[in-house]
Amino acid sequence: MNTYKLIIPIEPKPQSRPRSSIKNNRIIVREDRNMRVWRRACTMLVKNLYKGPFYETPIKVDVTFFMEAPEKLKKEPSERSRQSTKEKFIRFVKELIWHDKLPDIDNLVKSVFDSITKSNKVWSDDNIICYLVAKKVYSPNPRIEVEITEL
Repeated sequence: MNTYKLIIPIEPKPQSRPRSSIKNNRIIVREDRNMRVWRRACTMLVKNLYKGPFYETPIKVDVTFFMEAPEKLKKEPSERSRQSTKEKFIRFVKELIWHDKLPDIDNLVKSVFDSITKSNKVWSDDNIICYLVAKKVYSPNPRIEVEITEL
């Protein structure tokens, strides 16, 4: 089984909901501008960084979202801080604290998979993903890591 790891150095962003309005008796559906900008940047990063094979058969994808942490967690504790605070900071630096807040993991997966599919460099379509493992953790270095394995 061939495995390839892709690290996308961009802060994870969840897929936004399409916005709609009525103009001249027509329904107009559009994507959020910030989402379009993020997806374009993510797609370009994938095009420039990915050097692995092109997948057209069933694959397993293990994706980890390294999320920006709140200021309270990012702040290095002082010498006088409690031991538990120091231990929590060490776990944060080692990327061992689960991100159990919004955004939902399925929206993060959707946004990155759409960007990867649009790059036309990694897989033909994300429907070939038959096995998916997704995680999100706090990190001092926000990014997305995607590990692809042929089944």
